[in-house]
Amino acid sequence: MSQNKKIVLIDGQAVLHRAWHALPELTDPQGRVVNAVYGFTALLLKLIREQSPSHLIVAFDTKAPTFRHQEYKEYKAGREKQPQKFYDQIDLTKEILESFNLPYFYQDGFEADDIIGALIKQQKKKFPLSKFLIVTGDLDLCQLIDSQTSVYFLRQGISQIKIYQEKEVQEKFGLKPQQLIDLKALWGDPSDNIKGVEGVGPKTALNLIKKFKNIENLYQSLEKKDSPEKLGLKKPLIEKLKKNKKQVFQDKRLVTIQQKIPGLKINKIPSLKEIDPEEMIAVLKKFGFQSLIKRIEKNGINQAKLF
Repeated sequence: MSQNKKIVLIDGQAVLHRAWHALPELTDPQGRVVNAVYGFTALLLKLIREQSPSHLIVAFDTKAPTFRHQEYKEYKAGREKQPQKFYDQIDLTKEILESFNLPYFYQDGFEADDIIGALIKQQKKKFPLSKFLIVTGDLDLCQLIDSQTSVYFLRQGISQIKIYQEKEVQEKFGLKPQQLIDLKALWGDPSDNIKGVEGVGPKTALNLIKKFKNIENLYQSLEKKDSPEKLGLKKPLIEKLKKNKKQVFQDKRLVTIQQKIPGLKINKIPSLKEIDPEEMIAVLKKFGFQSLIKRIEKNGINQAKLF
């Protein structure tokens, strides 16, 4: 593999979830519901055509509890469970990926976010000049953004997108990507049942991180027992922060994407040049995705015209 790879990494669960909600129910010739599979595959072809990546990888969650659940049993408690016909489409999507000769990874105990983080770290080490594009509907992955890494964020459905780089994170939050971890540790995240500090909203959390850079600096300053005036904070806020210190540091561990995953096996990652267009069309015919077949046939099915 060349030193200047462009790798697209897809957050499989997040993209399927967006497609599931964006598209009406669709069945294939076997009567299986495949609207999420269709949306995922349509986006896959769009990414190949528009982004011209050298490699494309997909990461999935598993059903097993993660290390986050082991530390905090209420992690993601209350999140709405989808119907079984959504979850059935995960394996169907993997069938599409296998036919396209595109690799996917998952590991019990970790989320797709962690898999993506670990893959980026591993590929950076092997190929330092690579560029990475993370495709997701979850802004949590913005913490991985750096000079080599961008986020292709699905704002609504699978068609409205925004590319986040360091500049866009700074414009939206006034912070560096890594500081988003500290922001969330203070503010919390209801979607994942991350508590944060009760009574500390987004504006206060943002101002604290802008002032102290991270929660470690914040709590070091609080422990110096300086006066509220010297700290530039009101006494009730100081008391809330001190009372919730343990919670804040736990939340930071929970929201930090892990980039070291024991047991994750990363074999040779095939390039897109190894895709067989005939195999692509065969599996799309099986699913009845005629409109997607037309997109491929419009450009021809040989390697040069397809990509």
